[in-house]
Amino acid sequence: MEITTQPTDLHQQINSWKEAVNDVRNDVKMMRERLEQIALSKAPREVMTKVEHFENRFLRQREVADEMFHDVKQCAKSILDEPLKVVHDDRPVCDYNTMQHRMEIFQKLFAELKDDFNHFMTNDI
Repeated sequence: MEITTQPTDLHQQINSWKEAVNDVRNDVKMMRERLEQIALSKAPREVMTKVEHFENRFLRQREVADEMFHDVKQCAKSILDEPLKVVHDDRPVCDYNTMQHRMEIFQKLFAELKDDFNHFMTNDI
């Protein structure tokens, strides 16, 4: 079913995605700080191996977050370039299916990373 949506509704969706990406960025920063404390300690070799593993995962997560934030901003820009009303299938946002799918995967993978890290912090340190 096609409905007419105001750009402000679309912007709300975009802004919620931006906030989600920024939340991930902040969480990664905090986890990296915790990891840095372990790296500076005299932890056993197997712990240091895991520290390096998480360091690499955090770097990659930050890269993905930066890419996602850029893409969300580009989506917002394309909405601004549209006329006052946008007609779409009851889903807010330009190329909604693709962006929604990417955000779901982004959030799922980050949740897994966070769970893995929390497990490491409680069981391996």
